[in-house]
Amino acid sequence: MKASRSCFACQRIDSPYYSVLAAHLVGPAGRVAAVEPSPDFHQMLTANARANGCDNVRAVNAAASDVPGRLVFYLERSTNLGGTTAVRPHTVESSFEADAAPLPQLTEEELAAARLIKIDVEGAEAAAVSGLVPILPRLRGDAELVIEVTPRLLAKQGRTVDDVLRPLREHGFHTYRLANDYNAGSYPAALRRPAPAVRWREPVTAMTDLVLSRTDGEILPPGR
Repeated sequence: MKASRSCFACQRIDSPYYSVLAAHLVGPAGRVAAVEPSPDFHQMLTANARANGCDNVRAVNAAASDVPGRLVFYLERSTNLGGTTAVRPHTVESSFEADAAPLPQLTEEELAAARLIKIDVEGAEAAAVSGLVPILPRLRGDAELVIEVTPRLLAKQGRTVDDVLRPLREHGFHTYRLANDYNAGSYPAALRRPAPAVRWREPVTAMTDLVLSRTDGEILPPGR
């Protein structure tokens, strides 16, 4: 998907990479808001943006949730920093606390202008979407959301994938699936020849990347 004007990147441990990538995609006239709960990764994000001359990135050291408060985040193992989550795992290698608030409170101006909203929050996607609901009618008509849904972590909180998707469907969004085997070795080829997101009507039973779009079709062509 081609980003334009403004892009919004939400709470992701590899956000130092994605935020710079988004900043280049939107260009000097666009803006990127990156919400990152980890203090260490927030510092990396700002340093990476500065080193790459990305003056259009605003980094927010906080977590996306449905209500304001404080959250504890856990890291199960240091070899998988992307697994940092507010859902306590069986084994905890380290943890930290972060302020949390609904996304409109953290990035209201960027959200209203955003072409793309990326939510990758390791089990907190239902809460993040719930916090978005008040601003959904104000989003751009072509705004799309990329959300990684994790049924296992949602279930540990008494939540379901439907808790993530239902509020968006009620506001006119349709569900598409992005091809992702979560194998880093496959990513270079996928970047060279990205597959289109395809309409998804089946149950989501495993970790899956979804695109929510008001476009009503069978595919979302890449690079649009």
